[in-house]
Amino acid sequence: TIWLKPTDNGHWEMNPETGIARRTEQLASAEVEACAACHSRRKVIAKDPVPGEPYLDGYLPALLEPGLYHADGQIDGEVYEYGSFLQSRMYHAGVTCSDCHDPHSTKLRADGNALCGQCHLPAKFDVTEHHHHQPGSAGAQCVNCHMPTKTYMIVDARRDHSIRVPRPDLSVALGTPNACTQCHAESSAGWAAQTLAGWYPGGRQTTPHYGTALHAGRIGAADAEQQLDRLILDRSQPAIVRASGLVGLAPYASSASEPVIKAAVADAEPLVRLAAPRALPASAPPAILQAIAPLLSDPVRTVRIEAARALAGTDLLALTPQQQTAFIKATAELVAAEKVDADRPEAHLNLGLLDLRRRELPEAEKEYRTALRLDPNFVPALVNLADLDRARGMDAQGEELLKHAMAIEPGNAGVRYALGLSLVRRHDYQGALDLLRRAHELAPENARYAYVYAVALNSTGAPADALALLERTHQQHPTDRNVLTVLVSIEQDQGDFAKALRYARELVALNPGDARLRALVSDLEKKAVQ
Repeated sequence: TIWLKPTDNGHWEMNPETGIARRTEQLASAEVEACAACHSRRKVIAKDPVPGEPYLDGYLPALLEPGLYHADGQIDGEVYEYGSFLQSRMYHAGVTCSDCHDPHSTKLRADGNALCGQCHLPAKFDVTEHHHHQPGSAGAQCVNCHMPTKTYMIVDARRDHSIRVPRPDLSVALGTPNACTQCHAESSAGWAAQTLAGWYPGGRQTTPHYGTALHAGRIGAADAEQQLDRLILDRSQPAIVRASGLVGLAPYASSASEPVIKAAVADAEPLVRLAAPRALPASAPPAILQAIAPLLSDPVRTVRIEAARALAGTDLLALTPQQQTAFIKATAELVAAEKVDADRPEAHLNLGLLDLRRRELPEAEKEYRTALRLDPNFVPALVNLADLDRARGMDAQGEELLKHAMAIEPGNAGVRYALGLSLVRRHDYQGALDLLRRAHELAPENARYAYVYAVALNSTGAPADALALLERTHQQHPTDRNVLTVLVSIEQDQGDFAKALRYARELVALNPGDARLRALVSDLEKKAVQ
């Protein structure tokens, strides 16, 4: 028997001044987690998850990732309810699913605004002075402003369960949707922001929002690392938001972020702890890898397996004997978690990537080929098998795999990029240039594709085109070190030492401890005044 009934004797009390009810005792999350088993975007990590046991021992939830959620946390992809509800003020106030829904029929406990009126005094909130719309109209319905819908599969309209205040000001700044212009489609987000500012001077729109930091990470803003560090350390923010900030930090994490990652390892919230290993940069120093090691013995299964994934392929001698034992156990849990979905190609791709990190190339190949037996058109397995062939000096075989992948998904930028690099290796520069150009066109937001295409342009005698592309990319990704490095190099080659100096100084600002860069700046300063 699974017991979800609260045992804390808490109850809701209405505050007549604010018009909002509060629980006298905070509820545990058992009920919400029980519902989340079905009502979340997640990966199953246990063979037979037991209802009532901790959610994170059986499932690995999606965080606020691009394509699934907008930068401000609103729903984008098909994510169901759990990830949204974790962001809501209602969840943090102790509201549970059964406060609004009958747990057996899932029907609402009341119709219309009466549902919200259980906790929000109608005399204060279900009035024109609050919603500024004609009583009884669509605009006067609480859910239309605070839980706007998105339609999936043409017919399935789903409400966003983050239950938020409309923020058209964020739409202006970040390009996110808002409830106001969902109804007033003929009007702009700017108009909606001005209208709300007039209705609610000093309202929620005047306060900072975590979407700004997550957006900075997505677009590569110059201060992305600093914004994300502050967000991660802000314990007043929802755990799923802070965890998403950690994932977004990985491309920017420098030594300045090491204390932030270490703090996340010790955080009270398991969602934050499971995301801490994902914040590691591609070439993480040994000290920060060792800081992740305690998570191998975490009481929560998802945290243990994410730590094992991050530490795969590292030198076990850097760990204590106890940590080495924990690593072996957590890695076994990771493999078992992937094998839960052994009938899907994605699971074998993940196992192959794990083998690759452990330098077990024959095992990685076996997993990739198993994925392709399950789905011969599974492009990620084709691309990774081609990359494995490249590493073993079998470029021709890998190139055939990439051509097959491109035939399956001609609009896949990553496939064209990988095939372009293959042609570079066999000196077919014109063919490579065409593929790299198309990869950039298909994914213009990808700084890596733009950088490599620019290098190819410069190498084939088009430095002006390369510089124009790099300058545009630098505006979009001002902290990208590769882009800055090539800008310095090409500007030097073109004799524009002043521009080269400007970009070199930006590199030094990003890498203040790099003596070679400081020497480069010194040299360019001399050349720029000659």
